[in-house]
Amino acid sequence: MKNISKYISYQEATTSQTAVRKGINNEPGDNELLAMQLLGIRVFDVVRDHFKTPLRVSSFYRSPILNKAVGGAPFSQHVKGQAIDIQGTGKVTNKMIFDYIKENLDFTQLIWEYGTDKNPAWVHVSYDKDNLKKQILKIG
Repeated sequence: MKNISKYISYQEATTSQTAVRKGINNEPGDNELLAMQLLGIRVFDVVRDHFKTPLRVSSFYRSPILNKAVGGAPFSQHVKGQAIDIQGTGKVTNKMIFDYIKENLDFTQLIWEYGTDKNPAWVHVSYDKDNLKKQILKIG
């Protein structure tokens, strides 16, 4: 598989420095791949098209072992391929990404992660087609 979606390569979605360093297999299964494709198409690609500039994927799929190694939440949607952490590039701030998703897209959970009151360090967004509850949280 070359791409998860229009703008996310398989490599970008599954690469982890921690996995490489610790020799952890971070290959998603078929269910996780389907969830990743849905999230990529319904959220990431829409945001990317809106801002017309590349965005950084700082974390996408995490195998259960990798999730534990990075200190992820025990029931993290990253393990299911349903969550992605995004950062803006150029003039697109993380707050702009957060606000756009909040105001325009369906999602399961949207988290303003760390950073400041003016701009999160990154934006966590999850998409579970069976649970689009639009929960908004702030961590840090």
